[in-house]
Amino acid sequence: MFWVQSGVSMARRKRLNDEVAGPADEMINWYAVQAKNHNEARVLHHLTERIIPTFLPLIEVTRHYGPRRLTRLEPLFPGYLFVQLERMDRYPIRWDAVRWAPGVKSILSSDGTPTSVPDSVIDAIKTRVQDLGFVRPGLRFGRNDRVLIRCGPLAGLEAVFERPLSSAGRVSVLMRLLGQQRRVQVDAADLELA
Repeated sequence: MFWVQSGVSMARRKRLNDEVAGPADEMINWYAVQAKNHNEARVLHHLTERIIPTFLPLIEVTRHYGPRRLTRLEPLFPGYLFVQLERMDRYPIRWDAVRWAPGVKSILSSDGTPTSVPDSVIDAIKTRVQDLGFVRPGLRFGRNDRVLIRCGPLAGLEAVFERPLSSAGRVSVLMRLLGQQRRVQVDAADLELA
């Protein structure tokens, strides 16, 4: 904020600026940006070149294509990423750089005013992403949960979840086969709760 007023000392101007603008923490917030279909990486690249703090959280996803299984990273919130900006009235040029960046559809807003995302939400997401650089979903099953095997040679059979075996997604389940309880190893992605 720039004050043009004669007879006002520099200390008074600074104090007035601080009162109008508020503390520095309140001036910079995170905002959600909606990207065009599958353009999150393009927007991320463009905004980081413009030195605008940008955050695109990713999640590890396993997709099935017939018998093949493909694991890749996808946006945690498809179609959205986060940017950190000062209030619109303090630095409108940066807002225009975000608004008109290639691949940007809109900045999420309410009644025409951009809606900030609380720092606690961004911090929680960053904490989840911190270790690997992306979110790896945990197991959906607990010990002794009844599960159904969805595909493979045992498709359609029920089992009891025992424990995870590896970070590659293999798990141990207990099944009743030939009148006895047997331990069987399967992919966690092939299971669902029964």
